[in-house]
Amino acid sequence: MSAVEAAARIADGGLSPVDLAQQVLARIREDDPRVGAYTVVLEESVLEEAERASARIAREGPRGPLDGVPVSVKDLFDVAGTPTWAGSAALCEAGGTPAAADAPVVARLRSAGALLLGKTRMDEFAFGTVTPGTRNPRCPERSAGGSSGGAAAAVAAGMGPLALGTDTGGSVRIPAAMCGVVGLKPTYGVLPGEGVVPLSWSLDTPGVLSRSVADAALAFAVLTGTGTDAHVEPWSVPEPASAEGLTLAVPDDALFSRCSPDVAERVAAAVDLLAAAGARIVRVSLPMADLVSPAVALIMAAEASAHHRRALRDGTALHPTTRDRLEEGALVPARDYIDALRTRQLLHAKWQEAFEGIDAFVLPTVAVPPVAHGEFFLPQPDGGMDVVPVASTRFAHPASLTGLPALSVPCGSPEDGLPVGLQFMGRPHGEQTLLRLGRLYESLSGGPWPVAEVPAGG
Repeated sequence: MSAVEAAARIADGGLSPVDLAQQVLARIREDDPRVGAYTVVLEESVLEEAERASARIAREGPRGPLDGVPVSVKDLFDVAGTPTWAGSAALCEAGGTPAAADAPVVARLRSAGALLLGKTRMDEFAFGTVTPGTRNPRCPERSAGGSSGGAAAAVAAGMGPLALGTDTGGSVRIPAAMCGVVGLKPTYGVLPGEGVVPLSWSLDTPGVLSRSVADAALAFAVLTGTGTDAHVEPWSVPEPASAEGLTLAVPDDALFSRCSPDVAERVAAAVDLLAAAGARIVRVSLPMADLVSPAVALIMAAEASAHHRRALRDGTALHPTTRDRLEEGALVPARDYIDALRTRQLLHAKWQEAFEGIDAFVLPTVAVPPVAHGEFFLPQPDGGMDVVPVASTRFAHPASLTGLPALSVPCGSPEDGLPVGLQFMGRPHGEQTLLRLGRLYESLSGGPWPVAEVPAGG
């Protein structure tokens, strides 16, 4: 059941928040031992919240558009009364101090009536793209992506209709693509980052994951404060009959040559669908494309190392890969970090120019389908080799570095094979255009993907 449908049924008395919470918790108990999406399930408190919501709604109606709807939160956000472990086994083993207050974005969800299901698994400190310990509900032998892999897996498996994640270098969009769900990275700075453990403070962006674009639109409106009234629907994104009047830019063939053939073919088919629906398609070269990922990697490493220097200094038992990355970041010269920030300024200006006459860019979310657990080297179509972190982030980094909004939606249908993501990248504060495009493509391609049925032996 979608968040929009659940909220409507709760509001009209056709569904009890208690019944919905019990259904979702039952699914978590049944499937999460085989998926590993959650680190903490707040079963007792979510049922108490559901009881209070049921009584309140019966007495005075819903207090917000998510009243009684269960939502999960990535283990990077502070939730009052619960420790924040940031995906770190070392911090988890140390116990940790429960957060004194909710992060502002979590508080906004609560204010809209959302029930907090628990915290989802992630790469340590959000520094990765595979989420160790989490299996992809649609193909359990493959990665769920990262770093918000637990959030994406929970949504895909029906263990909650909405999830709160973060996106620094693609950490909402990458797992969304790999798990066949929707992932929205808003414009940098639109959502507050307080109460969120930083990875790279100049890139980090809270985002949402859902099974439908309408659900992502609802969650985004709640998080931005435009959808707090249960009786007004400013978040509603009308599904357009066509893409008439929209001009979409598609990267030239040189960039697509760095995709797996399956990804390139499915994205090309999606572009054809949008053109048939009335969109004008133009072919472009992405501005300064070869400079994007190196700048993101350098900024991320330097800022992550600065924030986590105490963990490095104190000998905290970090995962070896995390420690290596943080130590590399500690060695970044100040001049290189400043050069990377300058590159970001130049690229932002170039992308602003590139949007002249363009409503959105259309490109893959990830260059490859979900990778097998433990896989690192990937053959490229030209006979060369790629590595998973680079292939995973190549198309996510432009929106990360420039701070532009981006939306990933499942590309094609489940019958096409492994999940693939189609990414729309928009102007600053152009989320509504992206959501409109996402809704259109969703309808053209057969609707939101269904809940994944986790294999019994998965």
